[in-house]
Amino acid sequence: MRVGIIAYLAHAGTGYRAAGVSVYVKQLLNWLPRLGPENSYSAFVASDLPVPRGVQAVRARLTVTNPLTRTALEQIYVPIVARQSQLDLVHAPVNVLPAAVVRRASVVTVHDLAFLAHPQRFRRGRPGYLRRAIRASAERATLVVAVSNSTRSDLVRLLGVPEEKIRVVYQGVDGAFRVLSKPDRDTFKTRVLAGRPYILHVGTLEPRKNLDVLIRAYAALRKSIGIPHALVLAGGSGWARQHLAELVRDLGAEADVVFQGFVPDEDLPGWYNCADLFVYPSAYEGFGLPVLEAMACGVPTITSASSSLLELAADACISVEPGSEEALRVALAKALQDDAERTRLMRAGLKRAALFSWERTAAATLRVYEEAAGGPRS
Repeated sequence: MRVGIIAYLAHAGTGYRAAGVSVYVKQLLNWLPRLGPENSYSAFVASDLPVPRGVQAVRARLTVTNPLTRTALEQIYVPIVARQSQLDLVHAPVNVLPAAVVRRASVVTVHDLAFLAHPQRFRRGRPGYLRRAIRASAERATLVVAVSNSTRSDLVRLLGVPEEKIRVVYQGVDGAFRVLSKPDRDTFKTRVLAGRPYILHVGTLEPRKNLDVLIRAYAALRKSIGIPHALVLAGGSGWARQHLAELVRDLGAEADVVFQGFVPDEDLPGWYNCADLFVYPSAYEGFGLPVLEAMACGVPTITSASSSLLELAADACISVEPGSEEALRVALAKALQDDAERTRLMRAGLKRAALFSWERTAAATLRVYEEAAGGPRS
């Protein structure tokens, strides 16, 4: 089978663009040739992205960081190459499938429908475009991959995608996210925050992450019981950054809330391992990869009882009602002060995280390819 994978959103380097869906795409490129070496894989990539052995790079001559340019490449250039190269299947791993691939088997991965579930948390105009693009892509695709049962339900409920057309394939966790040795943890601690204990959040600073609720709950906890912990917000600056900075100033918490910015891949396991607690109170996620990474590092974790997060965490995290400052404050206190609960969370998190791997993700994706290529084509 000749497979083409649209990987323009896979980024080289260590900036914020290398996080999120970029991780998913690069992990597929890494594992698919190992698990299905009988196939050939062509990846449509940026000019500077290294590709693994077993993958043929079809490099863009234009910059793919510009959305209009990237859309033109996806919608015009990819179908031309797919036809010339006689690809058997095209996979769009980030939500949107080219319109002109309808004559061959195709798969589209949809990560979340946050723009429909919480349109008020997105910039004006974007929800309408995404609704049209994803609905049309799901209609054209031979099969649709959803990264969680929550996303599958949203596809059916919000976009009317037939349930029988959807396959759920969970994401994985990289082996770098593991419990580090005590010497490694001690070394890392000396590098950050002068050894001060901290509560950690990892993710882009945007409204649906409920970081304003987290900051207020943290400030209330510090006022009530005087915890020594800093609150570290690690991740790229989304469009909520200024609002959050103003909130921190209003609460007088500038010395305690740390806007760490994007954390390079090589440092992220250290940040998880040395945290006393990981908190991810997002209102909505298609999957919630940071929760899985934190559990794999043995960190007690709090997350929201919403969307895919409850599905992912099961009973291995403390789950709170999204948006409830008081519920989050109580959970923070319990997770920091109850030693028995901390031990339970660490053990349950490690056990839960062990169920997910990128190898399993790629193997399940390969089965979707085989089903799509052998089934009816539009």
